[in-house]
Amino acid sequence: MKQEKKPVNWRAWLVGVLSALVLIVALQNSQEVSFEVLSASFKAPLIVIILLAALIGALIGYAAPLVRRHHREEKQHIT
Repeated sequence: MKQEKKPVNWRAWLVGVLSALVLIVALQNSQEVSFEVLSASFKAPLIVIILLAALIGALIGYAAPLVRRHHREEKQHIT
């Protein structure tokens, strides 16, 4: 019997590669730095700041399409 070839999940590959790159960059930057957010000053290892920024970006990238879809469905439901 001939086996059917499964399609490549490019999104999973892209997420995996980008996650690996962020982790590599974060691990290479462990020095302590100071940064300011809304006039508050903090000191933290750069690895924490990089990972936090990546996490916030991932959450926004995940949530934004959900919000857009919700608003689009609301508009269609009203009309």
